[in-house]
Amino acid sequence: MSITRPLGFRAAAATAGIKPSGRPDLALIVCDALTPLALKGHGATIESRLASAATFTRNAVVGAPVEIGQAWRAKYLTGRARPLRAVLINAGCSNAATGEAGVEDAKVTMRMAAQLIGCDHDEVMPSSTGVIGHRLPVGKIESALPALFQSLARGHDADESAARAIMTTDLVPKHAHREIEVRGHAVHIGAIAKGSGMIAPRLDSSADSGGRPCGTLLSFITTDACINASCLQAALEHACCESFDRVSVDAHPSCSDTVLVLASGAAPVRPFHRDDPEFHVFRAALTSLCQELATKVARDGEGATRLFRVEVRGAPSNAAASAMARAVVDSPLVKCAIHGRDPNWGRIVTAAGNAGVRFDPLESSLSIGGVQVYLAGVPTGVGKADPALMGAMCADPVTCELTVGDGAGHAWMLGCDLSAEYVRINAEYTT
Repeated sequence: MSITRPLGFRAAAATAGIKPSGRPDLALIVCDALTPLALKGHGATIESRLASAATFTRNAVVGAPVEIGQAWRAKYLTGRARPLRAVLINAGCSNAATGEAGVEDAKVTMRMAAQLIGCDHDEVMPSSTGVIGHRLPVGKIESALPALFQSLARGHDADESAARAIMTTDLVPKHAHREIEVRGHAVHIGAIAKGSGMIAPRLDSSADSGGRPCGTLLSFITTDACINASCLQAALEHACCESFDRVSVDAHPSCSDTVLVLASGAAPVRPFHRDDPEFHVFRAALTSLCQELATKVARDGEGATRLFRVEVRGAPSNAAASAMARAVVDSPLVKCAIHGRDPNWGRIVTAAGNAGVRFDPLESSLSIGGVQVYLAGVPTGVGKADPALMGAMCADPVTCELTVGDGAGHAWMLGCDLSAEYVRINAEYTT
């Protein structure tokens, strides 16, 4: 189980006819209204406490659901909106580049879902992935919603169905689950995600004043933790920074990238806050879960056969190291070398040199799978046929460690190779 493993959640999927393939393309995740819970051993009761958090793409061009989501978040974190009760996700149409009509289409589906659930429409978050520039087929969604709502359930089948319904070019559904102990009680975090192409998330934060340019990454996370909104938002932003923001399939952030967390507060424990040890345990578990999903997204990259991980050390700052690592994993030349098992260290070093961060090659070194191939600005003489180097290039993932000085900056990125299959998929996919 994943998204329905935490207490208080149900999920379902349906075929609304949005995908030309006729496969399931509509999913609903609902956090049920809960009765007061007794605190075991304390003779007291607490009201279940809902909380939500969200991060979205930094792309300057955003889909209608992202526009709605960013507006909701701004209100919610200032006490002017309710936490989310549900997420309605469709695949096959991104509802992006559809103007004000697209926003209204999404709001119509929010109202329809809310009526079935018994909540206000602004407690339902829409999310869409698929072809850009097409109006959302509201009529198809309206027809599918009653049966979708009736089929809401808990368990493996519900989780699997929802995970498959949100897929586009994905080859496999993506799930993750974590369990932690909080004050003697189990607290669960579950998640599903989709993503295969148009993957290079650069997710925003609640403090951002506006977007900037940065397939689709979508991830929906549930937890029965009892945690306030600001803590949950902080935990999510930290987790995304250390996971989804560290992967790139094709250096192309989507207009629809979204990560949402819904907390039911159903675990029978008192709320925890940012200064509590439990918060740090929860944040670590959430980060680990997001890292697992991010790795699954990269591994399922369109046409990918192998992963590679780049670590940069010794940079002037973490931001500088991150820019250099991203430049390497985004380089088509490096990606092709990884695909061909070619230890072409020159491509890696020069890709890092194109990141806009100045460094002295004479103070730099590069190792591939622990084999030093570049030191103090010159090759070490290890040949392409060296058995250890050949083994390093055949590994999955291939690991590259680049040191560029003695600064404190350190960062990593995860990418995948570039194959002929990637070209075929994207030459045939209508955008």
